[in-house]
Amino acid sequence: MVKIIRNVCHQSVLDLILDTAAKSESWHWRYPINVEFDKKHIKLDIVGPDDGRIKDPFLTGLISSVLLQVWEANNRELFIPEMIYAGVAIKDRHRKDNVHTDDDHRDDTIKILGILNKDWDPETMGGGFMHDGVVHKLRPTDFCIFDPRIPHAADDIICNKKRFALDFSVPVQPNYADGNSGGHRHPANVIV
Repeated sequence: MVKIIRNVCHQSVLDLILDTAAKSESWHWRYPINVEFDKKHIKLDIVGPDDGRIKDPFLTGLISSVLLQVWEANNRELFIPEMIYAGVAIKDRHRKDNVHTDDDHRDDTIKILGILNKDWDPETMGGGFMHDGVVHKLRPTDFCIFDPRIPHAADDIICNKKRFALDFSVPVQPNYADGNSGGHRHPANVIV
């Protein structure tokens, strides 16, 4: 399942997140775990990953507002807006992303991902979100909600720009953990 929510927030919020993240001195090359360095990508942890602790208070405040807007745009369904993990990843054309899964040891989480670059065009730049073999084209201010235990990756980037993406790992709502949506309607800006 991938659920795309269009026009979640104002681009100015994402611009401030990108600008603040880009200036951080806390970027690292830890992921993916257990692969050689050439296959790793640069990442900035904002919350977590191992302890759920806030790594950057200012960025945590900014991204909390985005997470709440995703939750509201989704009728407060699917997830609880509490961050287990949140971070920003940079991808570019020089490194093919690895197909992977996240949170394999848990069945109570869901992930949320959105592109931060205001000028990102998935038609001409690539860098969509591939989940279970299907590529979803995300535009700035779009966020997707997905099951992290299904194989996923960034689609190939075909331009010379770096793509910044914000991702969250959050608790799934208990009534959704068993696949029961309770017959709720989806708002107009949601694509299932």
